[in-house]
Amino acid sequence: MKNKLSYFITRSTMFGIGFFLLFKYAGKDAWISVILGTILGVVIMYLYHLIKKYLNNETLKSKLNKSIWGKFFLTILVIFYLYIMMIILILLPMFVNSFYLLYTPKILIVVPFVLISLYLSQKSKNTLTNLSSLLFVISIFTIIIFYSLLTKYNDINNLLPIFSTKTKSILTATFIYASITSIPNIALINYPNNTFKDDLKNYLWSSLTNLGITFLTILSLGEPLIKIYSFPEYDVLKQIKIFNFIENIENFSIIVWDIDLFITFTVMATNLKETLPKKYNKVYFYLLIFITLFIATFIIGENYKIIYAVFFSYAYVLYGFLLIFLLLLLYLKSHYKKGK
Repeated sequence: MKNKLSYFITRSTMFGIGFFLLFKYAGKDAWISVILGTILGVVIMYLYHLIKKYLNNETLKSKLNKSIWGKFFLTILVIFYLYIMMIILILLPMFVNSFYLLYTPKILIVVPFVLISLYLSQKSKNTLTNLSSLLFVISIFTIIIFYSLLTKYNDINNLLPIFSTKTKSILTATFIYASITSIPNIALINYPNNTFKDDLKNYLWSSLTNLGITFLTILSLGEPLIKIYSFPEYDVLKQIKIFNFIENIENFSIIVWDIDLFITFTVMATNLKETLPKKYNKVYFYLLIFITLFIATFIIGENYKIIYAVFFSYAYVLYGFLLIFLLLLLYLKSHYKKGK
């Protein structure tokens, strides 16, 4: 079955980081950055397709285990998977502590999330891909419902004048959007069922939802507020009332963000398990997960200055990884030609 994993990975860290940075830099012109960033993201997705092509139906591990350079790239991939997992483990309790369980220790919030994800990562990939197809429908349906409920709070004046933000700021937000949405999709290289066309469709579906969220947040809140809130994409939903007395329905929207984070974390955990050496695989796997959990929860998660530094550097760190992935592409291409 064709999976929808790319849809969730593309959306995952837009929540709490992506939208926050977009509005900080581009303000009410953030929608322009989403469109331009999507175009750049498609280019990155195509580069990943070439990596998949040059693997010649082998897995990354089997292909790269044959040389010292290959093992270097495998080590970088392990670090990358752990980095994305750490970002998610910082983001999830930060949101929950801000809006729901104000005094609940972060470790109690993330442990059930991690345990369920690790359980699923031990299953076959088909289990995860089938789950992604089901959750894709739920995600799209939920987003459409909230879109429709939010439209009556829109004010077109909040969008005007267009292009009032500095070009440099719009371009900065463009590169941020492209990196956050496309670069983590390297994790799907080892999933053989999807073609580039399939992943591209999922990426565009995800970008379309991100564009809709960006538009509606700007139209409903206006520029001063979108730059003040830490989670503007969530805060905007607090305006919604049904029949003028049913409130707090924004709480139901959290299921969409949770699904994005959960699927992405599980994909990274699955890839980590498959990339680590077979000998003592489970020992290395659980030890690295524990270290990542400890750093995210007790070191970074307890200091808001460090959290903000991590979030603001997130896109730049991803571009650092992208440079290494481009070197991986050149490495595989050279070996592909020698193989011919």
